[in-house]
Amino acid sequence: MTNHEIIVRRAESVADYRACQDVQRRAWGITEESYVVPVATMVGAQHHGGLVLGAFQQNGIAVGMSFGFLGRTDGQICLYSQLTGVVPGYQDQGIGGRLKTTQRAMAREEGISCIAWAFDPLQAGNATFNLEKLGARVGRYLENMYGFRTDVLNRDTPTDRLIAVWETSDDLRMRGRDTDLIERSPRLIVTQDGPKFAGLVDAPCVLLEIPLEITALRQESPAIAERWGVAVRQAFVSAFSAGYLGVGFHRHEGRGFYVLERPTSC
Repeated sequence: MTNHEIIVRRAESVADYRACQDVQRRAWGITEESYVVPVATMVGAQHHGGLVLGAFQQNGIAVGMSFGFLGRTDGQICLYSQLTGVVPGYQDQGIGGRLKTTQRAMAREEGISCIAWAFDPLQAGNATFNLEKLGARVGRYLENMYGFRTDVLNRDTPTDRLIAVWETSDDLRMRGRDTDLIERSPRLIVTQDGPKFAGLVDAPCVLLEIPLEITALRQESPAIAERWGVAVRQAFVSAFSAGYLGVGFHRHEGRGFYVLERPTSC
């Protein structure tokens, strides 16, 4: 079934909500039912300012979903997007992007000025999607936000999260950047003898490196992955305290870097 034969729409029936629950299990490898959002919670949010979307096949099976509720960030009302996921076999086909842009359009229609959500700072694919494709920005870092979990993606690792904020009033056009200047910017993490936070520098633009394949690294070299987590946590907390914002994700020579700026541009 092609992407165009999959319909992104609000969940409407109990069957729709249960299909969205099944997406949660399949997309995140959830085996503990307490992590699955209850049908009653999704229905309640849907009827009171929140939004539950599914990416539905013609037979009613969902291959993607998003769940959000009304919240507040930086003093303004937002739609807080708790979950957005696509099941294996349908990822990298644009379905996640369709879910997010539909979510954004519906939030804007309701007069909501931004959408916020949390994501793993060590996942390069999420960083690229959130900052480069969507144009969201990050300026908050929460340590071990959910505590230790048992699902496949988070098992035995601290659930540190960046909070992305995506304005609904923007026209989605990404501004250009000086690639050469970015690549000459100071780097907050050095990797000689293992990753470590090198300290903050006074510069309008800095780079914060993460490994491009953290999931594989966590399986193959958990000690090194843990060192990356510590260094990235220290670097983000220090940078955000100094007024930097994460505005992009840059790949260069097989490595990946968050682009952090102060109010003056790179």
